[in-house]
Amino acid sequence: MKRFKVRVIAAALALSAFAFTTGFARAAEYAAGTAGYLKSATYYSDDWVINFWNSESKNMDAELAQIAEDGFNSIILVIPWREFQPGTNPITYNTYPWDKLDRVMEAAAAQNLSVMLRVGYTWDYYGRDNVLNRFQALLYDENVRLAWLDYVKLLYERTSAHENFCGGFLTWEDFWNFTSSAANFGKGAYSREMAAKVGYTDYLRERYSLEELGELYKTGFSSYDALYLPEWDSPARAVFYEFYNHFLNQLLAESQEVFPDLSMEVRLDGDPVTQTDGSVKGYMHSDTFACENASYSSTMYSIPMGQANHHERITAAQAVDMAPWMLGNIHNYNNGKGLYIDQFLFTDNTVGFEYNAQLLDEEKPIYLEAIVPVLKNMSMGYGIWTYRDYGDNKLYNAQFALGDKGWTLTGSGRVEERGGSMAAVLPTGASMSQKLGSRSGNTGSKGYVRFKVSSEGNSDVTVRLGNMSKSVNVTGERTVDLEFAAPSFSTLTIENRGAEVWLDDISVYTFVTRGELYEMNGKPGPCLEAVRQMNQALGTP
Repeated sequence: MKRFKVRVIAAALALSAFAFTTGFARAAEYAAGTAGYLKSATYYSDDWVINFWNSESKNMDAELAQIAEDGFNSIILVIPWREFQPGTNPITYNTYPWDKLDRVMEAAAAQNLSVMLRVGYTWDYYGRDNVLNRFQALLYDENVRLAWLDYVKLLYERTSAHENFCGGFLTWEDFWNFTSSAANFGKGAYSREMAAKVGYTDYLRERYSLEELGELYKTGFSSYDALYLPEWDSPARAVFYEFYNHFLNQLLAESQEVFPDLSMEVRLDGDPVTQTDGSVKGYMHSDTFACENASYSSTMYSIPMGQANHHERITAAQAVDMAPWMLGNIHNYNNGKGLYIDQFLFTDNTVGFEYNAQLLDEEKPIYLEAIVPVLKNMSMGYGIWTYRDYGDNKLYNAQFALGDKGWTLTGSGRVEERGGSMAAVLPTGASMSQKLGSRSGNTGSKGYVRFKVSSEGNSDVTVRLGNMSKSVNVTGERTVDLEFAAPSFSTLTIENRGAEVWLDDISVYTFVTRGELYEMNGKPGPCLEAVRQMNQALGTP
């Protein structure tokens, strides 16, 4: 089987010198095939990616050491745009996440772990505005575009100053929400205004005749100004996707000017588009696969890709047979560049996608062994998204790294340092609460509250989740786990009666994402040993 390796001799020589002097390599060197194989675990400590940057991560050194012990040589850090840059006009930055970023880089270097960055993650808990508005504004607001480039530039400057900086990538996922909302704008004035505003009208004016567009829209147009953003079932969705891919390529190219060798996770699966004859055909986003000037392309790869996805449970052999064809689709269009599989999903329990093909449980270790030659032959590295199972914690500042920010405390309740960690203190009669707002939407059928609590006496702690409440007695130190049926809530409140209590590491969640390496409590999962063996088989730099 042909090996797909980029041939960039000058860059490889320069980066070889860099690796020789520091012990770390850059992504371009992995792409050139001169730095071994990149094996990454997405790092979010003991919470999850959405609130990692406002948490303490007290056990960071031990967590990173465990990642290295499991055979990974790098981590992926997910960098939310708004939490790092809350203001775009004027531009403002948050101090805590930037300082924590430096801390993580240094701690990772101490464990000989390189760092890859997912740049511009959509979701965070920092602001109360609709974060999707700023991503949409990238299409038409020059101030937002300049703010984005300032954020990307600063991110590169801060991280590339560390010897273990490896590279970064955007992902199509973080910019894709507008493609969904645009399909619901209808055919009226607003849709026409948005088509012109985001540049869709001008894009089509330069590339298609009104007659061609009339066939796709199944209606005649007297002028380009009459064009609107096509609906889901319109054959014109094909040219809309073409336009949007053009936007993504432009944004990537501009971002590469301030973040050299920045890549992008491209969409490997197709979008269904209704044809003019009523049939449905998948639209492939191959015009993004080359990732502009990056030395490599990035992608997410999962078991369902290429399968029928009718609730089937497949064998390792079936899954492995599909992989070369799917990954080969990228190599056919990326000019022989390297390929980084930043999300290698061999298991997935995402709600709403139960119909997708899944590996039989007993076949997962077999698959992880059999896929090694394919990964070696067709990619420069891979990344695990769910290294440790996580709940969709709804709380901001859940570990009190930012003091009492985001919390309302009553009755002499306060936040203090205790044993090197910040924690909430509730004397008798005191309470603490946090409004969850739009974060309260539940993915599962139940709600869960977990926290650490200690008391030197006897305390009764009451937890209210919306209009539901449960009480626990606390003597000494313990971890509390509570389950609430059919959750519907917008506020969490914890109240103390009795001796003073200390609370920390609070989590309110409705769903647990499982990766089968480590459970939420840190216990090994069923596929941990198989992943360790896979990492060993993939080799070391």
